[in-house]
Amino acid sequence: MLFILCALLPMTILAVISYVQVNRVIMANELRGLQRNAFSQSMAVFDRMVFLDKELEMISSHLVHSSSSEMAPMIRPNDESVSAHFLCIAVFDGDKGMYAMISGEEQSLPAITSQRLQPLSSGMTMVLTDYEGKDTASVFLVRWIPGQSVRSYAIAKVNLEYLFGTYDEEADDGPVRLSILDEKKILYTNLPGDHGKQLLDALPVNESLSRGFSWSAGSGTYLSSCGYIFLKCKFIGNMWRLVLSEPKEIIHAPGAMFRNIYVPVFLTALLFVLLLSMRQIRKSLIPLERLKESTRMISRGELVSHEVVRSGDEFEKLSESFNTMAIKLNQQFNTLKAMAGIDRAILSLLDTDKIVETFFSRIGDVLPSDEVGVYIRDSAESSAWYLYTREMTGREGRHSKPAIIPLAIPAEDLEPLSRYREYIVLHRDDDLPSYLHRLSSQDMAMFLILPIMMKEGLFAFIVLAERHARERSPDYIIHARQIADRMAAAFANASLIEEMNQLNWGTLTALARVVDAKSSWTAGHSERVADMAVRIGKVMGLPEKDLVTLNKAGLLHDIGKVRTPRPILNKPEKLTEEEFDIIRKHPEDSFRILEPITPYRDIIPAVLQHHERFDGKGYPRGLSGGNISLCGRILAVADSFDAMVSDRPYRKGKSMDAVLREIREEAGKQFDPRVVDALMQVLGNKEE
Repeated sequence: MLFILCALLPMTILAVISYVQVNRVIMANELRGLQRNAFSQSMAVFDRMVFLDKELEMISSHLVHSSSSEMAPMIRPNDESVSAHFLCIAVFDGDKGMYAMISGEEQSLPAITSQRLQPLSSGMTMVLTDYEGKDTASVFLVRWIPGQSVRSYAIAKVNLEYLFGTYDEEADDGPVRLSILDEKKILYTNLPGDHGKQLLDALPVNESLSRGFSWSAGSGTYLSSCGYIFLKCKFIGNMWRLVLSEPKEIIHAPGAMFRNIYVPVFLTALLFVLLLSMRQIRKSLIPLERLKESTRMISRGELVSHEVVRSGDEFEKLSESFNTMAIKLNQQFNTLKAMAGIDRAILSLLDTDKIVETFFSRIGDVLPSDEVGVYIRDSAESSAWYLYTREMTGREGRHSKPAIIPLAIPAEDLEPLSRYREYIVLHRDDDLPSYLHRLSSQDMAMFLILPIMMKEGLFAFIVLAERHARERSPDYIIHARQIADRMAAAFANASLIEEMNQLNWGTLTALARVVDAKSSWTAGHSERVADMAVRIGKVMGLPEKDLVTLNKAGLLHDIGKVRTPRPILNKPEKLTEEEFDIIRKHPEDSFRILEPITPYRDIIPAVLQHHERFDGKGYPRGLSGGNISLCGRILAVADSFDAMVSDRPYRKGKSMDAVLREIREEAGKQFDPRVVDALMQVLGNKEE
């Protein structure tokens, strides 16, 4: 059914698109035809109006008056020649408001005033329309007769059949309907019934000449196009609009014919496709069913050789290719899975030894070999190397740590590795470099060497050794290179983190020395406090994270003193109360300096609280007991200890015994007793 649908759907879409396109082209062509016809008929009506104006001008030139009260033409035009163009011609006395019929049958003439005829003195002709209560109007041409003793005007009722070209009855029976509109009134229309009124209701406002419009009347629909008769360029009067309309059922007749022809052709083609496809489908269903079962096995992860199709055609070849693909996919998936595990394990480590150990534990799943060696340079300037090695015979012993052997490798042995950065393959009979002697002594026949480069140059290389020389597949070498690149990324990541840590600690130490440099009496104070705080924290069993916090806080605990005036820090006499208030502000100043630096926010409590007292009498917040952070309590003891043993401008440093005795006395008052006990253990002076 799907196969038949695939044939049916395009044919149906093609039929619909073709039908729509045919109708669209027909409509577009018909609209263009209506537009051209409307334009040409508009020009034809305008030309007839100009001709009628010339004829009326000629007639007016032959009209004279015998007196001011009675009008009588001396020369009468031929009635037969005039009647084809004008239904009647009369002379209007502008002073008396009277008509005098001079040609044609008696007709009703419009009521006009001399004021309305005043613009005719310029010599132009006026176009008047008079509806007389009817659906259609009468059209009159009015022209001033010069040279008369009274104001006289020639007025002619236009023959609309001549003007609009509707005297041909056979042409009037055609499908295109003509309508002439004066603003929103109908001058003439040959639309049936009351369709003219419905056209007026549907007429768009300000419809341009380049567009058409559709409208409905009764049970039918029309397509119309407009053309304008620009009377104002020659006459005095309104602009007329010419509308040509054609029923859409006539326009769509070719499309309906196309539809009637296409349906039988379509059904015939469908039946033909059905008969031919059934035979081929029946022939193909069995191998397709087998291949479908194979795909289900693959979706379950069973990537081994599957169904064998013996159809003697393309399906048999497809089956063979399918099974080969399944076997290769199985190998690829296993390799990718193992490599993903290596990526996750290696790239998450920051220690070189752990990176190498993880590499040894996973490499056998991706790159089986008899022995593996990882050579790592001690430093960029040194020729000292370390060889990490372990036998890779199966899976036994995979969790044991690799052996580390120091080596001295000559520069000439390393030069090929810097030139051939992808890989090098060496055999037992080649002139092997010295770094392979330990591996070659174990009767290895072939070596695949993978250099690992960093910005300083050759940083490390991996050796995969085989006891039997054999040609390695391109996939094996590609995977080996990929793993070497991952090792390079892991080594680079570990090196970068180490450099960042060194930079961080160097920055902290530099900041501490900047603060201590304000006074020669406090030189080295921050570094000594940090060291003592860490030693106390280790005795108290703090985790590594808190020891790092103590170290950072110790280095930066007095950073707020950069805002303390140097004379106060170096004053040899006792500080006044105002000067001591300035000194008391340095913890708050330290807080404001460190608070915007996100990585240092964990040390802010210790820095802010290192002058708080255990009994609550300290500053700046007056915290007590457990409300003071443990790092703050440790820092308070370390800071006080270093301050008491160091010389100050106002006193000499105290002896160690005096300092320890004073600190013991302040246990439970100024200091946390547990921290005091830890200090005594650090100094080896713990009381029994």
